[in-house]
Amino acid sequence: MKLRWIPNILTMGNLTCGFMSVVFASFNSSEGYVVGAVLILVAALLDGLDGQVARWLRVSSPVGKELDSLADSVAFGVAPGYLAYVTYLSGTNALMFGRSIDLGVPIAAIFPVCAAYRLARFNVQSSSDSFTGLPSPVAGILVALAPICLPHVHIPTPLFASMFSLVGFLMVSTVRYSKPQSFILKNLHGFRLAGLVVLVGLLLLLFKFWVIFLFIGLYVLSGLLTFVIQFIEDHRY
Repeated sequence: MKLRWIPNILTMGNLTCGFMSVVFASFNSSEGYVVGAVLILVAALLDGLDGQVARWLRVSSPVGKELDSLADSVAFGVAPGYLAYVTYLSGTNALMFGRSIDLGVPIAAIFPVCAAYRLARFNVQSSSDSFTGLPSPVAGILVALAPICLPHVHIPTPLFASMFSLVGFLMVSTVRYSKPQSFILKNLHGFRLAGLVVLVGLLLLLFKFWVIFLFIGLYVLSGLLTFVIQFIEDHRY
């Protein structure tokens, strides 16, 4: 019974990091934005660990599954949405009905809404070898990497809003993404797995967070490329 709390504690850590990310981002300072972004990355690490630990300990449970979705809604929905608002989307004003409306608020809300729907759909339509729609942790990491990798670069608000919305809608799309953890666990063992860990560690030391951005970017593009190829195949004749 006590072992069952180990993965749940990791899940609670995921949720706590999401909440703390919002708190630090609300400080409205460049340091606060970076800390908030890093906390989303830590939440993603904990999210990747809790399920694996539960399977290793053979203590998976329906409660743990539901708790994981609730934590992910905060860490990869609310936290990235708020971070995006305070860093890039706030002050996107437009005159509507004689009043100035901050359009950054509804744009930022796209993320928690899409993440919540994506997680609910996953709970009832999960597949053993692939995801339907971009996984919410991957989407959250993409948003978090912006203030980390580009702290002093001004990204035009329309460009960021477009990319941000695209990532949000990819979560609720029907684009299929492979489960990299399944491939690694099935095909990499012993020295191969150790070699991969060492290689990733060296790349992180040399290029820091840009390595994460590269891998995440390639993962997102892989799903889109597969979707386009499949679409062309289905409509060739």
